[in-house]
Amino acid sequence: MALPTAAAGGADVSSDGAGEPPLVLIAPSTAQDPEHTLLRAAMRGLAGAPVRVLATYNRRLPPCPLPVPENTHVVEWVSYSRTMPRCEVVVCHAGHGTLARALACGCAVVACPAVGDMNENAARLSWAGAGVRVPRRFAYPRPLRMAVERALAEPSIRARAAVLAEWIAAHDPGATAAALVERLAMRGPAAPAERVPAGAP
Repeated sequence: MALPTAAAGGADVSSDGAGEPPLVLIAPSTAQDPEHTLLRAAMRGLAGAPVRVLATYNRRLPPCPLPVPENTHVVEWVSYSRTMPRCEVVVCHAGHGTLARALACGCAVVACPAVGDMNENAARLSWAGAGVRVPRRFAYPRPLRMAVERALAEPSIRARAAVLAEWIAAHDPGATAAALVERLAMRGPAAPAERVPAGAP
């Protein structure tokens, strides 16, 4: 099934986009939103907004073609590690992987949780001040546009996201986890568990 209104391949976002409107990535969960409710609502809400929008349906074809606004480019898949460093805001469901990657890249996040841990993740995001939480019942174009506008307009949100990115860069989670496991293994199976060092922002 082809999407005549959407691009078929991954996006090339290698340019810095200097002087261009801010880039907003719509990165929905495919497992928890098969109808692409968030994707459609966010694209409609941001149509005509002074932003560039990159949206992905993550290789799960929508049940019907997506109307794509002029300021939006839709792709079937995109590399978050290459794309998010170029973005100002990421709109997502607040799944752990997507949210963690966005914050590691210093992006402000608009989180509209669907199920499970997404609600907890979105609540923690809001508490940390690094994004805007939009309850699922408000997953409509206008609330999502207002949330993106707030994420772009409030310097404290983007500043907080930048602080979290700096902390993550200085405390590589993979290296920290590996070091703790190795230290625990050296003490033997009866050793008490190590406590993760405090100090996260």
